[in-house]
Parts: sequence; C-alpha cells; structure tokens
Amino acid sequence: MKVPLPVRVMPSLAFRAWLTPPPLGSVTASRDRASVADLTQVFFGGVPGYETGSGPVALAVHGWGGRAAQMAPIARRLADAGYRVIVPDLPGRASGPETDIKQVAAALQAVIDDVGTPELVVGHSFASMVLRLVFRETAPDQVVLVAPALDVNDALEVFGNRLGLLPWARTGLRRRLESWDPALWPTLSHLHPMQLPGAEVLIVHDPGDEETPFARSAELAAIRPGTSIVAVDGAGHSRILSNPEALDQIVSHVTERAVSGESAA
Repeated sequence: MKVPLPVRVMPSLAFRAWLTPPPLGSVTASRDRASVADLTQVFFGGVPGYETGSGPVALAVHGWGGRAAQMAPIARRLADAGYRVIVPDLPGRASGPETDIKQVAAALQAVIDDVGTPELVVGHSFASMVLRLVFRETAPDQVVLVAPALDVNDALEVFGNRLGLLPWARTGLRRRLESWDPALWPTLSHLHPMQLPGAEVLIVHDPGDEETPFARSAELAAIRPGTSIVAVDGAGHSRILSNPEALDQIVSHVTERAVSGESAA
C-alpha cells in the first residue's frame, strides 16, 4: 500500500525543525543589546561573545535557542566574586542558522582552546548536554547546571508536544536522530552518574519547570557523587537566569567551594 506523502515527509521536516533554533523577537533583541552594554564584546577562538571581570576563568554557557545576553546577570555576579567570565554566543542561539550539538560543542571547545581550561562553568538547559560532550574525560573543578536538560528523551517529548507531532512522527524523528550518529545517542540519553568527571556539581532548578523536568535533576543529584541541588520555586526555565535567589545560591556555592579549596591547599 502506498504511504501518504505527509507520513513520509513529516519526520524529515521535524528533523529539520529540531536542528533549527527558534527566532528572536525584535523587542527581545533590543533588550538583549541593553543587557550586555556594560560587557566587553570580543571573539574567542573565532566565536563571538562577551567578557567581564578578572581572575580565574569562568564560562557562562547559554542553551538551545538562548543567547549570550541571557547569561549577563550571572556573568556580572561572578565577576564581582572575582572571576574573569567568558560568555560565548554559540551556534544554536536564537535566530541562528541550522546547526547541531556537535557543532555547538566544537565551538565551545574552540573558546576553551583560546582562553584556557576554566575553573568554573555555568550552563543553562541544553548546555548541560554540550558540556557532557566537551568534558568527557575531565571537567572543571566546579560546574553549575541551571534548569539542565539531562536526557534527550525528555527534550524530544517537549519538542513533540510543542509541535503537536503525532506518535508516528515522533517515532520517525527519534529513529532519524538515533541513526544520525549512533554513538552520540547513548551519550545524551538517560542519566550518567559519572558525567563531568572530577567536578563538584550544583544543580539549580525550579520544581515547576515545564521545559526540563526537575525530577531528572533530583535523580542525578541522588546518584552522582559530589552533586547537590537547590530548588528555586517559581523561577521558571529561562527567568531563573536572572532570578535573585538563584543567583545568590550560585555565587554562594562557588565562592564557598573556592575558599574551601584554598584552605585544603
């Protein structure tokens, strides 16, 4: 029996949509320009971005459909705490061209090759998966995951719900992703207790987050040594990046760890 055209085409269209970052509205773009006005715009390894502060290197990494400007509040707070904060504008940013996680990871690696291995990395949402690829063997001393996406299966479910994909289209998309890079899928699916080896990890997450499940973060905190979690009620998925309580928790955690590390030395 001949398969109707939409059934054959839809998974491929969904795959293209999966690789295409969402648009950025003009109002948001204007606000973003204002939010980074006090940061220094530079390139790191050919990747555009911003920096502020001086001291040990810290990276503030945006998620899929995010942008560097979202990370400006945490960059300022970390700069005040004594870090040189690098905020790259990576592939996958809002209104950017079609890309994939391997290209995002390669761009972040180029930044690290330029500025040196950071002592601290703060990653939002999808950045958690990117960090898993970049820091396969060893990770920075401190990693903060904000509203992290920890399992690609969760991301597929949210993506499918947003696009209203029927079950056959979801299955087709999943198969395309699995066959696109068979070695990559196991790395990004399910929880990995030994991911980010050597790092002390703090997870900051809103229990009501509708984009990335808090339960997954709590599970990782329970099974991964050296991992703690802080719940910030009502902070949302993206708004959490400028939430005062979340920022206080992050800065308090990293400064306490830095002091304890100096004492131990």
